[in-house]
Amino acid sequence: MDKKKAQNGSKSKIIEAVENIIRIMVLFILTLIIVIMTIAIFDNSTSQEATMGSFETMDFNQGWKYADNPEDEFSLPITVGAEQGNEVYIYNTLPENLSDGMSLMIRTSIEDIFIYVDNELRSAYSSDRIDNMSYYIPSAYVVTGLDAADSGKTIVMHLRFKHDPVINEVRIGNGNNVWFEIIKNGIPVIVIVFFVLIIGIVLVVAALFIENVFNVRAPRNLGLLIITIALWVISESPLRQFIFHRATMTQYFSYLLVELMGALACLFFDEVQHRVYHVRYVVLETLVMLQINVNIMLHTLGIADLYTTMHLSHAWTMLCAIMVIINIITDIITGRVKEYIFTMVGMICFIIMSTWELISYYTNHFHTSGTEICLAIVMLIGGTVVQTVYDEVKGYENRAINYTKMTINTIETIAGAIDARDEYTGGHSERVGLYAQRLAREMAADYDFTEEDILRIHYIGLIHDIGKIGVADSVLNKTGRLNDEEFSLMKKHTEIGYEIMSAIGGSVEGLLDGIRYHHERFDGKGYPDGLSDTDIPLIARILALADSYDAMTSNRVYRDRLADEIVRQEFIQCSGTQFDPAITEIFVRLIDSKEISPYTIGGVAVDDQGTVRTSALLEKKLQKDMLANVKVENPSHIRMLCYVMKLMEKKGKDYRVIFFDAAEIKNVLSDVVEKHTDAHDIKLHYTETQYIIALFDKTEDDLNSLVMDLKEKCPIKHVEFLK
Repeated sequence: MDKKKAQNGSKSKIIEAVENIIRIMVLFILTLIIVIMTIAIFDNSTSQEATMGSFETMDFNQGWKYADNPEDEFSLPITVGAEQGNEVYIYNTLPENLSDGMSLMIRTSIEDIFIYVDNELRSAYSSDRIDNMSYYIPSAYVVTGLDAADSGKTIVMHLRFKHDPVINEVRIGNGNNVWFEIIKNGIPVIVIVFFVLIIGIVLVVAALFIENVFNVRAPRNLGLLIITIALWVISESPLRQFIFHRATMTQYFSYLLVELMGALACLFFDEVQHRVYHVRYVVLETLVMLQINVNIMLHTLGIADLYTTMHLSHAWTMLCAIMVIINIITDIITGRVKEYIFTMVGMICFIIMSTWELISYYTNHFHTSGTEICLAIVMLIGGTVVQTVYDEVKGYENRAINYTKMTINTIETIAGAIDARDEYTGGHSERVGLYAQRLAREMAADYDFTEEDILRIHYIGLIHDIGKIGVADSVLNKTGRLNDEEFSLMKKHTEIGYEIMSAIGGSVEGLLDGIRYHHERFDGKGYPDGLSDTDIPLIARILALADSYDAMTSNRVYRDRLADEIVRQEFIQCSGTQFDPAITEIFVRLIDSKEISPYTIGGVAVDDQGTVRTSALLEKKLQKDMLANVKVENPSHIRMLCYVMKLMEKKGKDYRVIFFDAAEIKNVLSDVVEKHTDAHDIKLHYTETQYIIALFDKTEDDLNSLVMDLKEKCPIKHVEFLK
């Protein structure tokens, strides 16, 4: 076992365990902080805290009477019955314990209100008392000053209803304490909506920047929708009298913002759904914008106020929501919803909460607008953010997968090119990669190999002999054993490969070590640097075994493959000299259990299904003929054919190879061959009298037709299918 590797693995496990404990402690402390903060917010045990003074107010909602029906008392808030008409007078007696500087507050609901104390007009909020204001004034909080002298006096409220005949509750407090509960309740919504507003502005600015700088269309409609909703919530906020000095002007932009929401929602949802329903959305957007412009024109001409035409805009907005739901259901049925599943959840929440806001407007006369739709936009942003993060993570994973695939394809192509040049070791690099991968998987538990490590070792095995690209053909494909000079040149392939891959070697751990050191020996007698023992990188010690195993179980130019028992004995005898003994023990165990066996038959390369490759058969024939001193016309041409065949075999395509003898009939032969072949087929002169035709992806009938034509029109003595 590699002690250093095992020690490093133990250290990494300890460090990882400590990191996990730290993460758990951080989460625990953070949870504890949140719990304490929650208690601090909601616990009312304040007796020992610093004194803040009192913000208490008292309600003044009992004992009210109608001026025209003083017998019956009622409490506020109340919905006024139709029998009272659109204009009412109500009265009550002020408390006896008033003091100077006190105030009374009531919220109007679009109605005009006049407040009298002891027949003295103290406050008025009415459309006919405000310059250039339409009939439907916005709701507002009306505050009336009181003092000690008002104690026990009669207070009269004159209300002129224009929409909902409701009278809200009344509160009395010191100074402006009557605002405290309203401010306290309104701050969370205002904080959230201003945060949302900033997000919307950032999204729009970012989209404009991307479009102008990179000339790429960027989605900005979500930002515009967020800004529109945020501005509407602000305009409808109970605190708008603090935000706007001219709060009555909110009636204009508040209504316009409501009408604009439907069009912007359609624009955004159209983007999310990848413009599949673009025509539908464009039609709705056009109708909504026409409605807005008509409403503005009617208001400007004094024909109809924005308030009265807003109900039509609500109808169009609901139609937009229905259209979105129909499109979502369609996408669920077709499966397209997978492309925006998290945004869809946000969209549905947005539609539900917005619809509830609209329903509350028509059904709850005491409803304060803004809360539901504020939650709606937060949910929509949340869904969109989660979707964006998910898409980015998925995109990163896809890019990583594609990069890995590209790397694999590049390595396999290089490996194929290496094997194509080394004619007598066809498929060698591929097999070494497979053997190394299987060995690494068996070593994984003791050496802390991950799946990524095992895959990386496989890739390095594929490319370990890349340096052979720089070895001369006369050396690489010599018939017979190499002499000392030729062997010294052959040994340079490790250094050549190292230099070729040094530019990118840092991106794949162990790549350069595997290429340079896979011919080092455990006893220090290897090359190129004479490393020994565990000074030899682990990846190189693994490849040394895989490389030698394939060399012994494949046919070589100077010998046929060795018998399995001889291969096993070679590893045992060379353990501790050529090979790492610990890894050799594992490798021999894999051989004995048949978990590693040659990817060859009779020394000839086979594919993943165990079928002998046609390219390998052609290589074997060439090897046999060269050893028998058969005069092959152009061996390099045959090697190139083998390489082309290997490339096609990897894609599941195959060449059918025919050898035949045909002397002194070249002209007739050429005509016959031309008739049965096309540009994908290859025709070569093998020996002086023998020819090869390699037919690409042809049927059995095509082959038989060619053979019959050859025998009929040419005095062919012998036809041989390579098999």
